[in-house]
Amino acid sequence: MARTLRTYRVSLVNNKEHIQLITQQRSGADAATYALRIYPWASAVSTKPLNTHRA
Repeated sequence: MARTLRTYRVSLVNNKEHIQLITQQRSGADAATYALRIYPWASAVSTKPLNTHRA
């Protein structure tokens, strides 16, 4: 069974720092969780889907 992965642009903000990364996850919530594991200092996170892939 194929699982759908979506590509997300994730933006993280903390005070004056702003980081963007691109990741492939099943949902925006998964993308945000992944990003917060890498950058736990972030005070805000947002996701934007870019496209869909089949794996």
